[in-house]
Amino acid sequence: KARALARGTLPHYLIGVPSAACFAIVGGDSYPWNMPSVRNAVLAGSIAGFVEAMVMQPADVIKTRFQARAFSQASLWRTFADAARIEGVLAYYKGIVPTLCTVTPKVTLQMGGLAFFTPRCKDIVPDALVPATAGVLTGTVQALAFLTPMETIKVRQQVEVGWDGSYRTMVGTMRHMAANEGFLGFYQGLAPTVVRQSWGLVVKFSGYEGIKAMLIDRPGETLAGWKHALAGGATNIAVGVLNSPPDVVKTRMQEQSSATRRYASSWDCCCSIAREEGLRAFFRGSVLRILRIAPGGAIQFGIYGVVSDWLDVQFP
Repeated sequence: KARALARGTLPHYLIGVPSAACFAIVGGDSYPWNMPSVRNAVLAGSIAGFVEAMVMQPADVIKTRFQARAFSQASLWRTFADAARIEGVLAYYKGIVPTLCTVTPKVTLQMGGLAFFTPRCKDIVPDALVPATAGVLTGTVQALAFLTPMETIKVRQQVEVGWDGSYRTMVGTMRHMAANEGFLGFYQGLAPTVVRQSWGLVVKFSGYEGIKAMLIDRPGETLAGWKHALAGGATNIAVGVLNSPPDVVKTRMQEQSSATRRYASSWDCCCSIAREEGLRAFFRGSVLRILRIAPGGAIQFGIYGVVSDWLDVQFP
């Protein structure tokens, strides 16, 4: 039972190198670790992402199960209660290894992406569209570079009931998928992942910057941690609702293996869900998603804001 908490955590740590590589590719000669603002943003984002992942993992496990087709007939309470009753309390931390391997670099790239892409977008698009454009670029890089494979591994671990299946550990899941589904098996649900990340970051970046602007009392003010947390938490409420449809499709695509394949493509998945379960199914788990990412966003942005401001003063 104790092993359940560690499921999915390792993949999150394995994301660091690909994240740095993505920055190197995008930045060319202007490799962002030579840019103090981006360097500080990446470090602050990494710390914030780790804390947020550890605190909010139980909500993510229940959200993923509730969205999965295998649990489509279960109520939210039944999904929650059965996890502890059948697998023990540690079941709420299944997939934590891939989660830490994914969330920490994801948030690192998210914060670093905001600092990296924003100044480059200012000469390309109108000022009002700069945060949204930075969000689209960052979300696309996240999904392509590392997030889709790690999310697929995490979902497989989280939806499997018990501890004796093929997805007991992250490494075992990777081996099983590679042997039975090949490389492309890790990229199931790529399209909805790109949509989810890009659209989510458009809302998050635009909302976060907009709410921060409203909370500034005077030009040049250093915002208090609670103001960063308020801006992040409020923004993530909108993200939780607006980003639910691609998240449901992503989960459905990634839970299916070659032996249990039901959907031929992400579009086929969308059509099947709408036809068989109705439009409400696209918002299945949205309440849990809000409960997971709203406080998660407050934690993430609160810690990020405080650490980032401190780093900017200490290491300008």
